[in-house]
This record gives sequence, structure tokens and C-alpha cells, in this order.
Amino acid sequence: MKPKPPMFVRGVNSLISVFAGIAAVALLVMLFLTVTNIGLRLFGDPYAGTFELVSFLSVIVVGMSLALAQRYKTHVAIDIVVTRWSTRAQLWVGAVITLFAAVIFFLLGQELVSYALNLRDKGSVSDSLRWPYWPLAITLAIGIFGLVLALISDLVQIFRNLRSSEPQSIW
Repeated sequence: MKPKPPMFVRGVNSLISVFAGIAAVALLVMLFLTVTNIGLRLFGDPYAGTFELVSFLSVIVVGMSLALAQRYKTHVAIDIVVTRWSTRAQLWVGAVITLFAAVIFFLLGQELVSYALNLRDKGSVSDSLRWPYWPLAITLAIGIFGLVLALISDLVQIFRNLRSSEPQSIW
């Protein structure tokens, strides 16, 4: 029987599910807008802001999907050398890489927040709809912070496995 994950990991998994739901809704809205706009082209005048709306929604889809991709380990990993090592060595290498990634993405999220505030202060808006850009940068930063939480959750599981008498890889 598999042990129950720590409360922090369960909480992060719940947050990841919420983010995935937001990404799914945004993707469905993108689909609806695109199909509707194609239909409007056939029967008359298409909606002028569709391209911008779909672009905005794609930022939401990508940002909110990052943590889910980490949870299911769908990011690219090159492990041709590491797979030949012991499970403990693999976990230690994974811990170092995961910690490094968490720090890098945390710094990226901070810079995105700074960038969003700069966009807000300058009043940057889209061309046709005149919608502000800063909420998109904040949304992307939130998605990246969700990825950081997923990476920290992985670290918790890695160290939990390292303490075990029979460690198992989390990949």
C-alpha cells in the first residue's frame, strides 16, 4: 500500500487541479471563439478582437498548465546517464536539479510581477480591444509560482524517499 502524501503535497495537488481547471476553461473559450469567428466569416463580418482574445487566453492556458505538466512529469528530461545510477543517487541529482529549477522559476515569477507592475504604470493596452496587458503578466506569474510550488512538492517527496529504507524514484 502506498503511503499517503504529506499535507503540503496534497494541498499543492489541489491547487494544481484548480489551475488545470482554469486552463481547461480558457482552452474551451479559445475553441468557442475560434469556431464562432470562422462561422461569422462565412455569414458576414467576423469579430475584430478574436485574435487578441485568443492570444490572451493562450497565455492563461500556458501559465496555468505549467504546474500540471510538472506534476505528471511531462517536461523534457534527459536521463541517459542518471538512469544507470542507484535510486538514491538519482534522487540526490533530482533534488539538486529540482531545487535549482525552483529558484530559477521563482526569480522568473518575481520579474514577471515587476514587469506587470511596470506595464500597469505605463498604461500599456492591446491594439484593438484596448485591454491592459498587466493582468496577463500577473496570471503568468501566478502560474509560474504554481510551478514553483509543484517543484517544492517534488522536493518534499524526494527527501521523504531518501529517508526511506527502500527509496523509490518519483519519476
